[in-house]
Amino acid sequence: MAQTRPENSSRNGLTETQRESAAAAIIKKYWGRRRLAVRLFEALLKPLAWLSRSEVETSLNEVGQILVFEPGSLGDMVMLMPFLKSLRARFPSARLSLLCRTSGSTKHQGYATINQASFETLLLDQGFVDELIPLTVPWLMNVSVWKKYNPFSLNWPRFAWRLRQLRGQNFDLAFPGGRSDVRYNLVLWLTGARRRVGYGYAGGGFLLTDVAVPDIERPHQTELSLQLLEHLDISAVRNSQLLNLSPSDEAFSAKFLREHGVEIDDLIVGVHPGSRVPTRQWGEGRFQEVARQIVERWGAKVIWFAEPKGTAAAYGSQSVISASLPLREFLAVLSRCQFLVCNESGPMHLAAGVGVPVVSVFGSGFPEWFKPLGEGHRIVIRRDMWCRPCADHCIFGEPYCLRLISVEQVMEAVTETVKGLRRMSSTAEAR
Repeated sequence: MAQTRPENSSRNGLTETQRESAAAAIIKKYWGRRRLAVRLFEALLKPLAWLSRSEVETSLNEVGQILVFEPGSLGDMVMLMPFLKSLRARFPSARLSLLCRTSGSTKHQGYATINQASFETLLLDQGFVDELIPLTVPWLMNVSVWKKYNPFSLNWPRFAWRLRQLRGQNFDLAFPGGRSDVRYNLVLWLTGARRRVGYGYAGGGFLLTDVAVPDIERPHQTELSLQLLEHLDISAVRNSQLLNLSPSDEAFSAKFLREHGVEIDDLIVGVHPGSRVPTRQWGEGRFQEVARQIVERWGAKVIWFAEPKGTAAAYGSQSVISASLPLREFLAVLSRCQFLVCNESGPMHLAAGVGVPVVSVFGSGFPEWFKPLGEGHRIVIRRDMWCRPCADHCIFGEPYCLRLISVEQVMEAVTETVKGLRRMSSTAEAR
């Protein structure tokens, strides 16, 4: 049976067994054949690491150049923002560089193609980082496993050479986001950063200068990155607004809503039916039915965030407004929604980043790892699926973890969200 209760923290709405399952899965995914591969990789690396070892240690008071390696998607970037804000607070004068993946452009359903310029808009203009360093990451290339790890390929020598070039920037402090992976630790080591802080339980601890021990009772990706700072006695910045909109963004969203007949007192609900990963897509037809019921039950205005070359909402009503927008404009209009109904996706995290509650349909992943930041969110999930997590490699012909979630179950979560908004509105009016 799907659960639809709000999950505002790693403990709310969860049994002890569910918490333990999500925590234990972090360690479990690094065993078996993967653990054997890591051991072989470590055997090759240890002689090189020993020959190039350094006894020089940088005091935190001397930090002037910081490197963070995060080659993930947009959602990963949003979950990293509390970590970046915490670094800014502790080292306000340091130069903060983000080493991120470059693989051309990536399409996300609901707004225009996300490219390097969009990341700069999101991260540079918001002041999270001073510099973005693009890197082609071999193991994240969209090719077969053999091509990713082909010892005769030039991808790995080019990868290592690019990282060696970064030694000239003389990084004082480096982090692998919140990831524990021998490959991420290798990246830090190749850059020559004087102080390298990360996890070692998945291999490569000898490549670090500071090996943190994770608190797997706090397995969320954001928490795992913040725990690296706690290891250095650096205070974490939590529960703050992540993304701020400019006056021009606010003006755009007001104009957009006005032109589409949305009044200031309307209930505005966003619906985002897409996800970059096919196995995380609940189904566009189901989202259309949710949009139809939201309009009929509450007279709401629905903003249907559509892919630029995809289909608009099929429900024939002026109350369902299709929006195909670039990232900045997408955020502006999204911020005007009372809540967003979506899959587990980058836009889910972006909604949380601008303070918009979400009703999110989860399939293959653990919400304890990737749920949206902040409060007021509702997760609809089948807790009884034994095959979770599968890293989006479904062993069936289709993702039954999603297909077994009905429209009625999502509407239950939507109804509870609307009731919560009305209670908040009544309380505010009483004051």
